[in-house]
Amino acid sequence: MFYLSNILGMRVLDRKQAVVGSIADLEVAIGEKFPAVVAVLVMTPRGLTRVPWQDVLGLGVTECTLKLADSELQPNSKLESTSMLLLNHVLDKQIVDIHGAKVVRVNDIELAESHGQLRLIAADAGLRSFMRRAGFGWLVRIAERLRHRKVSENSIPWSFVEPLGRDVHSVQVKATWQELSKLHPSDLADIVDDLDFNERDALFKALNDAKAADTLAELEDDRLKVMILERLGVARAADILEEMDPDDAADILQDTRAETQEAMLQEMEPEERADVKELLAYDEDTAGGLMTNDYLEIRQEMSAEQVIELLRREAPDTETIYYLYVTDDDGHLTGILSLRALIVAQPGTIVADLMQKRTVSVFVDDPKDKVAEIIDKYSYLALPVVDHEGILRGIVTVDDVLDQALD
Repeated sequence: MFYLSNILGMRVLDRKQAVVGSIADLEVAIGEKFPAVVAVLVMTPRGLTRVPWQDVLGLGVTECTLKLADSELQPNSKLESTSMLLLNHVLDKQIVDIHGAKVVRVNDIELAESHGQLRLIAADAGLRSFMRRAGFGWLVRIAERLRHRKVSENSIPWSFVEPLGRDVHSVQVKATWQELSKLHPSDLADIVDDLDFNERDALFKALNDAKAADTLAELEDDRLKVMILERLGVARAADILEEMDPDDAADILQDTRAETQEAMLQEMEPEERADVKELLAYDEDTAGGLMTNDYLEIRQEMSAEQVIELLRREAPDTETIYYLYVTDDDGHLTGILSLRALIVAQPGTIVADLMQKRTVSVFVDDPKDKVAEIIDKYSYLALPVVDHEGILRGIVTVDDVLDQALD
């Protein structure tokens, strides 16, 4: 096992055992799970020289021996298009631990020899590697003896790693973001918090609209959501907003500048735009500001079989189907049907005989504290919101109330 921190600066001998320079960096191939070292960069009196790995005789504890003579070493540091440098591009840079779904900084790099090839095995991000590289490895060993336990290494196998450095070649950066896009939105949101502006831009450009929408919804910082959308441009931002639940989209737009908000709305499809504009009309501290207008309405004359068929068609595009809301021809809330009652009912039973006629609801202008109290009192998963004429305008889900309580 080798550590990059020990290899850097190691003296280099030619085939006649004469010292010709020291190791300045290692070049590794891009795209492999455990990349092979393809060249050693040697600092010689004549300048930086790239020595292909096949011209390396051996790598020891204190020195590296070449198959070449000193006279054969000509200054040349041109990097292959399919390679990256460990010191220049990885050490002390941020990487994403895909397995742990977090961003960490590389303190050291582990390498190992296998069948005559030196391969990158892992990135070290723990205290032990930091102390070892700083020259205090002896202090760690003393602490371990006193505490009778090892200091965490946090060694991350390279197959779980994606480097984030913007100076890495474009082919590597593109592959990195495509790989990250496979993570769950909540994991992506955790990672986004640790990225800089350029890295966030690159990540969201790699995500499709639906994944970008889900990731934005998982972020806790409202200002960060707005910043990300604005940097993506009006057209792409509108595409992402269309994929979001209307209440989440309205929450973001509520925090944007008036001219930006209007521009994004105009780029959205008419149906999605209308849903979001309706929600934007309400004060954010009221039930109307908390609610979504993405819910299922049914009529009391429908049969259980007809309602189930409606669910099959509409449920995939609906935010929540904990309850079904029964309305008359004018949109007044007349009852609530639970999924449990629907599932156990005979196919021909009509909704009027299944629904709960006594409903608990809030007005669109009721304060959000009242909404939270009612949801807590009745242990509701969703609460209907009506205007002062009793017309159903939306629902507030328990997760929206929880989000508000945590803000």
